[in-house]
Amino acid sequence: MMRKGMSIMRWTEIKQNEWEQLAPYVDTLCLPIYSFDLTEKKWNRRQAEIIEQIAQRFEKRLMGRVLLLPAISYMGKDAEIFSSYLNEVIQELAGFSFHYLVMVADGKSNYIRKEQLPDCSPMQVLVHEITEAEEWNEEQMDQEIMDLYNKTINLWQTNT
Repeated sequence: MMRKGMSIMRWTEIKQNEWEQLAPYVDTLCLPIYSFDLTEKKWNRRQAEIIEQIAQRFEKRLMGRVLLLPAISYMGKDAEIFSSYLNEVIQELAGFSFHYLVMVADGKSNYIRKEQLPDCSPMQVLVHEITEAEEWNEEQMDQEIMDLYNKTINLWQTNT
C-alpha cells in the first residue's frame, strides 16, 4: 500500500496513527548493520553511510511493505560477543509477527555467520553483505540496490 506523499517508512519517523494504518501491509523488516572504528581518532564512516543509503533506497523502492529499522553498529575485536547479541535481536524480531528480515550488512567482518543464525521460523532471514569499496558511484549503488531488491523479491516469491 503506497500512498501519495508517504515518506520513507522508518521506525523512528512513523507516527502511531500512521503505523496503525500501515501495519497490516508491512511484512518485511530492513535492518542495517555496520562496524565503526575510531582508531587514532580517525573519522571514517564511509561504509556506514553506504549501508544506510542502500537500506534507505531499498525501503523506498519497496515502500509500503518494508519497515526500515534503526541501524545497529558495533565495534570491537570479538565477533562472538556481537554475533551473540545480534542473534538475540533476530530472535526478538521473529516474535513480532513479521514474515521477513532483510539485514544489510558490512561484508568485511565475520560477525554475521549465516550458519549460526537462530531458527526464526516462520520468519525468513536474508543477509545482504555490502562489499567495501573506496569510492561508490551512482551506478555501483544502483546495482547493489537492484541485487538486494531481486534477492528480496525471490525470497518473497519462494515463501508465499
